[in-house]
Amino acid sequence: MPIIEAKFQDVVACILVKKNKILISSRPYPKIFHGYYEFPGGKILPGEFFIESLYRELKEELDLKINLKKVIFLTNYSIRIRKINLYFFYCTSWKGEIKAKEGQKFKWIKLSNMKQHNLLSSNQRLLKFIFSSRHLFPACY
Repeated sequence: MPIIEAKFQDVVACILVKKNKILISSRPYPKIFHGYYEFPGGKILPGEFFIESLYRELKEELDLKINLKKVIFLTNYSIRIRKINLYFFYCTSWKGEIKAKEGQKFKWIKLSNMKQHNLLSSNQRLLKFIFSSRHLFPACY
């Protein structure tokens, strides 16, 4: 009998930057890993483009309308154990005031303080990318 490998779930996340700080949000109860912090985003729905998914997720989670002209793709990688493909974007422009629409907490933090927060381990590779690419985030340190 052939072995069929489970399909990976594609997930988008966004690094929102404002006044030299980056937004992180907590995973609300009852989601898995609730209480941990992550970059806002979520699952890509069938038929969606990544950028459409990012726009939808930030609207659903935080009531923000990101400026699609100010979104930059940063990097992606897979978490094989969890069967997730993560795609990270960077954005500095949006409309709306942040509202925690799913009961999550959010914080604006300096990159230099990132390790003081309970960040999901799946975001650690992104942190390594950011810290090795200081030219992309010069004011956030």
